[in-house]
Amino acid sequence: MLMAVQKALILFLGLLFFSTSIFATSLFSENKLSKLSQHPQWHRLLHFKHGESEIDDKAFFFSKEGKRDPKAELKASIEHLISDKSDDENSTLCRYPSRSAWILEQLPNLKKEIFTPRCKNLHRELKELGAKYVTLILASAHINSPASAFGHTFLRIDNNLNTPLLSYAVNYAAQTAEDNGFIYAYQGVFGGYQGRYSIAPYYKKLKEYSDLEQRDVWEYRLDLSQEEIERLVLHIFEIRHFYADYFFLAENCSYNLLWLIEIAKQKSNLTSQFNFKAIPIDTLRAIISKNLVKKNFYRPSQRKKILALSEVIKTNNTALEFAKSEEYNLSKIEHLNKREKIASLELATALLKIRHSNNKIDKKEYLPKFLKILKSRSKLGKIKKIEIPQPESPENGHLSAKSSIAYSSDKTVKSRTKVSYHDIYDNDYGYTAGSYISFFDTEVTYKNNKLQLEEINLLEIKSYALQDAIFKPISWEVSVGGKRIFNDELNSYLKAGAGITLGNKKLYGYTTITPTLYYKKHDEESIAINTGLLYNPSKYLKVGLISSNEWFIEDREIKELEPFITYSFDQQSALNLKYEYKDIDGVKEKEATLSWFWYY
Repeated sequence: MLMAVQKALILFLGLLFFSTSIFATSLFSENKLSKLSQHPQWHRLLHFKHGESEIDDKAFFFSKEGKRDPKAELKASIEHLISDKSDDENSTLCRYPSRSAWILEQLPNLKKEIFTPRCKNLHRELKELGAKYVTLILASAHINSPASAFGHTFLRIDNNLNTPLLSYAVNYAAQTAEDNGFIYAYQGVFGGYQGRYSIAPYYKKLKEYSDLEQRDVWEYRLDLSQEEIERLVLHIFEIRHFYADYFFLAENCSYNLLWLIEIAKQKSNLTSQFNFKAIPIDTLRAIISKNLVKKNFYRPSQRKKILALSEVIKTNNTALEFAKSEEYNLSKIEHLNKREKIASLELATALLKIRHSNNKIDKKEYLPKFLKILKSRSKLGKIKKIEIPQPESPENGHLSAKSSIAYSSDKTVKSRTKVSYHDIYDNDYGYTAGSYISFFDTEVTYKNNKLQLEEINLLEIKSYALQDAIFKPISWEVSVGGKRIFNDELNSYLKAGAGITLGNKKLYGYTTITPTLYYKKHDEESIAINTGLLYNPSKYLKVGLISSNEWFIEDREIKELEPFITYSFDQQSALNLKYEYKDIDGVKEKEATLSWFWYY
């Protein structure tokens, strides 16, 4: 009996689905459905590009062929709208509000044939969000965080421009807790993580990127109408349930925000500009080029605020010691003038917050000390705000990919190309001084009618982080690739090292010690001392002197000295002149090279 009932139920459901399908196709002709399925906005809603959707979560699609067939997915979506009579948050209209709204807009007669659920949670969230403005946020590069070496972008949804801290942030990120740079880079490059959209209070995101990670934040308010904002928000509420494979260089945080903006501003065509890489600064430039930015605003990092406070009392050791101490003996700053007292107390507060955020002091110990400093500060009243100079806007720096053609004094023609991003020869204008990252940097030479692969850097990171009176970061570098050394043989290598950097963003010097493992037919190890002095006085000029002394286990040695000068004409071109002196096991080589850099 039970078996018979089950068979009857299966037959009924099959007939119901079949009749719904027939009903849907009878309502709208195949020709109408074909045209709608090719509509650019339908493709955007599916994140459809180059013949398939970039969404990899099977649950996103109603049709088994939906990932590669927009028509099949449109037809299946319509059928689900008609057949779904549920009144909960998982109903088609509630869970897929973006595509449902577009389908009903294109096919208004369909409204008569569907059941409209209440979608209480969706309406509540939309009301809480109260979206009236959308702002693109760029957090500057943080080279000590592998997930943010190029910077990071996300959106802020505002209800009131006067209270941005009460707004919400829309973020796209790889779902991982990995903090190992090598593993993250490998997994990220080859799509080893799931990427998801999320919505969170903006103040939490700001704290993460500005205070904890000590990064500058740039805000770009987008020029969107209320209708466009509503389209963007509905798509966020739909797409947040699903994942796409995360690719560090291509389908990353910045690229996937472009889908949201493009869905809002339907003729912006942003995603089509990015096929192989999407660096945050490049996606920002694309948005600016489409005249989508109304206004921008700079928010300095907590580190810069701290350094500005320390400048006020930099000549007073007692004041600095008070701010960095753990006891906060107020009698030690009684003799200071009002401005110095305020700077001492505010600096102490900022450093105490960082210690608490880094779990170096528990809440029980933190609160009494925090209230003690705050109470003393409140008695001193207000003073003129310390002005923090605004740095160069990131979008004004050179473009992120580079090719070069060079001719050297030994009659060698050299061609070099890198996918991204910023190396030691590039002008630092608009970039973080001392932060250098190169991906897939390859050099080919031509001499005596012979074409030869000279060097390939799969990944090179140099973090020459400046030390100052408050912060003492360790500089470090790591690279992996292949280059020609002894006997002009191509050897693969893995290099990693650490050191210190002193100076300021215009003039700084570094020293690092880097062990290296080479491999050709067998392993060979070396250790090198690297030093450099870099001067970047303007957007046009950069001068450097870099050297290294490398000792090998097999009693061999390489000495290198290289002065260089780079003159930048604009964001797309620069001229570089360098002189290289090498001493390889007593064999000396000298070479002058003139290079033309082309950025794109």
